[in-house]
Amino acid sequence: MPSFRAVTLSGRLPCASLACAALLLLGACGSDDGSEPEPPAPRRANVLIILADDLGYSDIGAFGSEIATPHLDALAREGRLLSQFYTAPVCGPTRAELMSGADHHRVGLANNPEVLLSLVQNQAAPFGTIYTYGNMPPGYEGFLNDSALAMPELFRDAGYRTYMSGKWHLAFELVESSAGQLSPLQLRPASFPKARGFERSFALLNGGASHFAPRSARPTVYDTATYAEDDVTFPARDLPADFYSSTAYADKLIGFLDQDRGDPRPFLAYLAFTAPHFPLHAPAADLAAQAGNYDVGYEVIRERRVARLRELGVIAPNFAANPGIPSAAEGGSRDPRWHELTPDERAYQARLMEVYAAMVTRMDAEIGRVIQHLKDIGEYDHTLILFMSDNGPDDGGDPREGPSDDNALENLGHPGSTKAYGKRWAEVGATPLRRWKGRAGAEGANSVPAIVRLPGQAQGYPAIGAPMSAPGRPKRESSLGEGVAQRLEGSPMSVLDLLPTLLDFAGIPIPRDTYQGRPIIAIDGVSQWASLSDPAAVHLSNPPRRRLEGELAGITGYAREGSWKLSRVPEASNDGIDIGFDDIPWELFDLQNDRGETLDLATSHPDLVERLVRQWQDYVADTGVILRTGHSSDATP
Repeated sequence: MPSFRAVTLSGRLPCASLACAALLLLGACGSDDGSEPEPPAPRRANVLIILADDLGYSDIGAFGSEIATPHLDALAREGRLLSQFYTAPVCGPTRAELMSGADHHRVGLANNPEVLLSLVQNQAAPFGTIYTYGNMPPGYEGFLNDSALAMPELFRDAGYRTYMSGKWHLAFELVESSAGQLSPLQLRPASFPKARGFERSFALLNGGASHFAPRSARPTVYDTATYAEDDVTFPARDLPADFYSSTAYADKLIGFLDQDRGDPRPFLAYLAFTAPHFPLHAPAADLAAQAGNYDVGYEVIRERRVARLRELGVIAPNFAANPGIPSAAEGGSRDPRWHELTPDERAYQARLMEVYAAMVTRMDAEIGRVIQHLKDIGEYDHTLILFMSDNGPDDGGDPREGPSDDNALENLGHPGSTKAYGKRWAEVGATPLRRWKGRAGAEGANSVPAIVRLPGQAQGYPAIGAPMSAPGRPKRESSLGEGVAQRLEGSPMSVLDLLPTLLDFAGIPIPRDTYQGRPIIAIDGVSQWASLSDPAAVHLSNPPRRRLEGELAGITGYAREGSWKLSRVPEASNDGIDIGFDDIPWELFDLQNDRGETLDLATSHPDLVERLVRQWQDYVADTGVILRTGHSSDATP
């Protein structure tokens, strides 16, 4: 296999100034003698998309976290925070929407392929009864289907170099079992990154895996993942012994960039980390640096994050944070509060969060290394950089544990451990919002930290931003360290908007009905480039009453119009039991005044509920959503 270490070559000379770097994008740098310059050919800028895996809303410093993320915080100071950025509720669907610009139900990823398999295996009606392995409904195939647009294909065909390093999760399909077949979940090469437009790629094809190379003895279930270098697949056991996911992914991307240093084409690069997705693993030095940081427990860390979010201006001073699920002692689920744990239980729980924080800090360090490399080769100020998470934090449910696992306290975070961090720390990650990954009706599942930095943009250039409050109210600013004021974007934006926005940015026409002679699924998102690039813009390019919808697993969903949101989420104590969509009541929230979703207004606004139910029904019919009827047990997300 190729080396995982990037070779550093001599860099290009950087532009003389940020202003010149910005003007180069318009072909407007002047000559030294003061004469009228010949207009140079406009230089097309690069695009770098950085995706975290299961990172919560408040898990980086710019969004209130105590976790050290200096490189992302620096990016936030130069760019724009997107404080109402929405994704799908789990990773595969978000990745499908990012690549295609279309709702994930339209393009084959109604849910993660592993969950689709579980729905069938557990006969979560109508799955396993009407719909089986070889007979899944349209949109439930488990892979990015052939009618979906693919971002790298569009950029490649428009003259961009295209690179991808990290998690893909868009290339599995359910097939009928046959003799000798290990699983009905099979890889589909036609949906690999190489086949969908990435000229160079190093990809984890699974939804999750060990962050270290497998141990030579006693491998865990997370050591059985499959990777692909371009179109050549290989098992995790072939990874180099010093493999750690975040470092390896950054190495690979830097290597791809350096291999083509003489190529004049701009690049589209996609860096998709698997951190901080469980199993929780971190390099020993990063883990040691976190010792003792979480001994104060869940509630104290949440309170500190809420206070910091208010201080930064990401949330209003009167924002009502969601209080979290009640414990068994409070009449709720089985998950105890911190004061209800024994000393040994507290030590174990604190260690889990230390590992998680170490993963985030290491990911930030690798992002910093990639950004520094762009500076070294003179490309940083010619690059649009977008950072986001793929969904809210993951409570882990019941991670698969086996006889080879070593989840003793002293081994947490090291090879052989397989733990997630559970519901209470997931609540911390989602602070100040409700619930976590997979619960599509809750803000904590779909609202993620997001940052965008335009080419040449630095502190105060250009002075773009948007009010956090309604039109006519004062604008609120955020202090992101060293007294630097950075305005926030408080308008809703969706991952569906990214493809049309980036196509506008690059000057690439948006395909309509066909592409390269084949019928395509139309983009659902709205381009935000006009307002992102306009220093005077105070709102994103949303319709006055923009609608957003989402659904997962046939039991969770929401419909949002303006600030009103209709939501359907099972109680935490009901997760995993025999329920159907109709067993869960609708709730109604006013997100302008209660984004923490603490007060259900459904009974007091029946007219709004009725209107939003119609919107939801239209969405279900339009996207082919299949709802569960309650004849199942274990297939919730």
